[in-house]
Amino acid sequence: MFALAIVLMACAPTLLADIIFGLKSSSLSLYIIGYVFVVYTSRFLSLNLRMQEDGKRYAASLLIAKIGFVSIICIANITPKPKLQHLLIAHGVSVSAGFAYLLFCTKETWTKWRLNLFDRKLLGAMLHFGIPAATSGMLFWGLEGIDKFLLRSLSSYEELGVYSIALSISAIAAVATTMFTTVWIPMVYRWVAKEENLDRIDAVSRHALAVTVFIVGLAGAFSWTLQYVLPAKHLVVQKLIACCMLWPLCYALSETTGLGIAVARATRLSLLAAAAALAVNVCLNLLLLPRFGASGAAVALAAGIWVFLFFRSEVSHRIWRANPRLALYGWTLCALGLATLQALIDEQQSNWSTAAWLAFLLVATGFFRNSLRLGGNAVHSMLSHLRPPLS
Repeated sequence: MFALAIVLMACAPTLLADIIFGLKSSSLSLYIIGYVFVVYTSRFLSLNLRMQEDGKRYAASLLIAKIGFVSIICIANITPKPKLQHLLIAHGVSVSAGFAYLLFCTKETWTKWRLNLFDRKLLGAMLHFGIPAATSGMLFWGLEGIDKFLLRSLSSYEELGVYSIALSISAIAAVATTMFTTVWIPMVYRWVAKEENLDRIDAVSRHALAVTVFIVGLAGAFSWTLQYVLPAKHLVVQKLIACCMLWPLCYALSETTGLGIAVARATRLSLLAAAAALAVNVCLNLLLLPRFGASGAAVALAAGIWVFLFFRSEVSHRIWRANPRLALYGWTLCALGLATLQALIDEQQSNWSTAAWLAFLLVATGFFRNSLRLGGNAVHSMLSHLRPPLS
């Protein structure tokens, strides 16, 4: 990465800034390289906490970054004329604060690093596993961000703003799914290591599918309520919410149905899944953005993540252990279809889309009744523990 950054800065010092911000600035390009380095290194440091099942410190690292960003943005808004540099400073300081916290939390690991501790055989095995996984992660970053660049180039900044608002609202689901995956992955590795009954993975997958179906269904059915909190020029956001919700929820779902790739250490297949999803996302963006703008970007993102879910689930089924997939594909495809119709066709949030989503939820209530019952029992048990004892 360092070698690539040096070559890039030497050959085209303003290229990154021109692509991302439309500004020819070598300092901005250097900022981007530093930002990527800090975020990418933080990702690896956070894996140390995740594998130790230290959810509190992992969540704290995320909160420090988010709170720092919001705080600096609030301070910047007090200034007479907020500029792009204020936003960049906010991002830089926030991710650096999270990075510093992770360095402190993992100091017992990285301070013990010595060159003579390297085991070449083990290092070779780790690189064989890790390079495809890291490349897959970079492709997945592309899947997350390419639509914004294409939207800026093929549509308008107004459409980009609308799309960003929709993604920000769907980030509520992203926080919940991040918390789930933080706990889930280390837990599964422990089950596999102990060769415990793995049928519980299928049960968790069913419940995760139920959560995905109901959250997307509720988001689509009641998206019209956003008209009471959004300004008139951003009302189109309500059409995009269901598609944007599919993004974090389907990713979390793929973490339960695609476990075989990690367990079998077939990271090259994960690379293919990410590449296929990125290809679908780019093709659909090029096809839909000129006509539909932000709606096209939302649909392309949702379709891309569904392809990612499909590939990971199929590969895991074939290389590790068989798992039921008919309900998974059926319900997620139905949700994707309704979300796509709402985003591309429903110009004025017509009653038909609300009725379709309510019918979707009604059928889902019958199909996932066991998950609903277990969820209700869990909520009841939690409230019982919070209730003060009778005197």
